[in-house]
Amino acid sequence: MKKKWQDFWEQSSGIVAVTMALGMVAFLGSAALALDIGHLLSVKNELQRAADAGALAGARGLWPNTLPITSSNPPPDCTTAQTRALNATTNAGNKVDGAALTSGDVTVQVGRWNYQTKTFTSGCSANTNAVNVTVQKNGINHLFAQILGKSPANQTATALAVMDFAQGVGKGSLPIAINAGYVVPGQTLFINFSPDPLDNGGWFAKPPDGANATIFRDYINYGSCPPLQVGDLVNLSNSQDTSVLQDLKAKLAEHGGTWDLVMPVVNTNNFNHSEPIVGFLPFRITGVTDSSNPKGVTGTVLGLVESAPAQPGGANYGVLAPPKAVN
Repeated sequence: MKKKWQDFWEQSSGIVAVTMALGMVAFLGSAALALDIGHLLSVKNELQRAADAGALAGARGLWPNTLPITSSNPPPDCTTAQTRALNATTNAGNKVDGAALTSGDVTVQVGRWNYQTKTFTSGCSANTNAVNVTVQKNGINHLFAQILGKSPANQTATALAVMDFAQGVGKGSLPIAINAGYVVPGQTLFINFSPDPLDNGGWFAKPPDGANATIFRDYINYGSCPPLQVGDLVNLSNSQDTSVLQDLKAKLAEHGGTWDLVMPVVNTNNFNHSEPIVGFLPFRITGVTDSSNPKGVTGTVLGLVESAPAQPGGANYGVLAPPKAVN
């Protein structure tokens, strides 16, 4: 009986040894596969970061580096955008699998991003607003699978970014809207706050706020104007509110006598009813007349500015939103 148990144990131990050996091979193979997959995912993430950096840098390169521009509104600079996108993508700080990308790994396209259809059309034009960057890394070696004859892998990543005119701005706008017919970069305007059938500008309030002196003063003194979007209906007024102008004059003094602002644009000559916002305008206030007639605000229409709280997708009235990834 004892011999039978010994024979059984000797036979079983061999089976156990073989099973353990096979299990160890399977375990090591699974571990190697997991490490290889992790490596490929890491390379993919590095590629995406490089593409994102290139697209954002390229989108910013569509427009002048120094803003605001006071008297002109230049077209998109496609050449600079492509150069900056390539430089940012291949920058030594954006290493992929331990090495910087080369120009041969990168494809840069400038074009137009359509917000409605969510599509990108390549080509340089006056409507160019986006940069698309595609990066590819070939010959990525596996850490372990190559032992089993696995060929090196290829990975790609794509990023698209826009820098476009403002479709919306954050809270805090002053209660002054500009007539779209007077949006001429470099033009000096005197906004006359008195009833006139041909106004170039006037007060506004966003419903449910009413167009009255109390609301206007709150907008000026406390930045309480809500965020604004193209299409928002605003209540317009061209009344002479001396207290409002006095508060505005005091705020202008706090800014040293020159105050660059973003104002909504409305397509009307008549500032005593409601109108939708059609865009946003950069405006530099240089004076407020509050004690003699005519009372009003003096300032200059600027050509091009970048506004940090702005969101892209609006008409060209001179206010740019910062670069933004869209995919």
